[in-house]
Amino acid sequence: MKKMLIAMSVLGLAVSPTLAGDLEEYCVGYTTESGGDPSGCSCLADAADDAMAEELMGVESEADMEMLSDASKEAIAACWPDA
Repeated sequence: MKKMLIAMSVLGLAVSPTLAGDLEEYCVGYTTESGGDPSGCSCLADAADDAMAEELMGVESEADMEMLSDASKEAIAACWPDA
């Protein structure tokens, strides 16, 4: 089991629970503060690997949103399909 978890982490297939929780918390704060809809934040935290979570937690403005990777933009679109 330990080897499998290490392998998943190395391959980027697992998000540390702490980082996922941090992303969800950051997302809720960001969307609430900017007048957005935080309903997709849990979905986004579940979809993000560690690298994506770090990228998304660096968003502070609309300009930052435009500079996100395609993978992050696709995850956002999937988690807020009506936006």
